[in-house]
Amino acid sequence: MRKRLWVLLVLALLLSGCGSRVKELPAPAELFAAIQADVDLPEMIDTAETDLEALTGIGPDSYDSAVCYRLCEGTAPDEIIIVRCRDEETAGSIQELLEKRLKYKQGSGRLYLTEYQAILQAGIVRRDGLTVSLIVSEQVEDIVRVYGSLGQADKWASIKNETHKTGQAVHDGPIMQNGKQGKC
Repeated sequence: MRKRLWVLLVLALLLSGCGSRVKELPAPAELFAAIQADVDLPEMIDTAETDLEALTGIGPDSYDSAVCYRLCEGTAPDEIIIVRCRDEETAGSIQELLEKRLKYKQGSGRLYLTEYQAILQAGIVRRDGLTVSLIVSEQVEDIVRVYGSLGQADKWASIKNETHKTGQAVHDGPIMQNGKQGKC
């Protein structure tokens, strides 16, 4: 009798939906705008249309929307990539590609950007439902707090080592600085 009672109780809990549901983050452009509103970021340019596939291997057929913000000028490794995937399977594949991108940046930094090692090592890849993000910035903790304020649990993983071959950056397209769009 007790065994049946436990089985019924567990079944009732499963069917009642007792569990946390993941609230989907806003679209990538809106999420970046929220980050920019709360965090003092350097001048960055969105190169998703021109560089995202070359940098990460993520083609436009595998996501609904994406942003790829990189520094407009300078050699700092700052990069914020946010991708809204089409489905869970694609989200897993894109997470792997962004982890490879972070490993590549960290590996390259050991050779060429030694003064930015702390920023590179603090870089993260996180997945929130169908949204996958790569964050490399001095303000990683502040950016993660913005994610948290949007109702997400802090689910992120730091990735280390290895390399991934990428294309070259093209600095043209919209930039955001103090909430205004412009050109470098």
